[in-house]
Amino acid sequence: NISAYGIENGWWMEDHFNASDEDGDGLLNRTEFNNFLHPADSNSPRLIEWLCKEEVRERDSDKDGKLNFQEFYHGLFDLIRNYDEDIYNGSHVSQAYESTRETAANKLFIELDKNSDGFLTYDELQPVINRLHPGEEYYAKQQADYMIMQADADKDGRLSLKEMLDHPYVFYSAIFTDEDDEDYYHEEFR
Repeated sequence: NISAYGIENGWWMEDHFNASDEDGDGLLNRTEFNNFLHPADSNSPRLIEWLCKEEVRERDSDKDGKLNFQEFYHGLFDLIRNYDEDIYNGSHVSQAYESTRETAANKLFIELDKNSDGFLTYDELQPVINRLHPGEEYYAKQQADYMIMQADADKDGRLSLKEMLDHPYVFYSAIFTDEDDEDYYHEEFR
């Protein structure tokens, strides 16, 4: 895919740039650039629309601009659905589970297919786009929940300073990243 500038588009395609450029001036200010980098965290209707269009584009195997049930089932449903650990363990999927899974996918597909034409368009994906693209806040909450679960010695759902000091290993990975530079750490833990 070649841009208007004769450059092959990468992950930053022109559509993504243009959706981020809220004021249409061809330049990204700090807010627009942040939205460009983190579209899932943006409240911009243009970026949400772009994310939905990208989901359709990436999974639309017959290139008709919309998703049929099979494209949805084999491309998006697994990303939307939270597996029940007791039923699905990744190594063995029973025929009964597969039937239940397909029934659940069909139910969600029908729910999303607002015009009942048997296809999902990009605008019909908007109700689930946050499940397809959870933002940074989602991941931050997951990390916080994990750290509390690991260090909360009295299991009251809160951390005392003593619990934090008694369980430094829990916070070590939150403070230091996988970077080779030992001085690189999360600012909030300074």
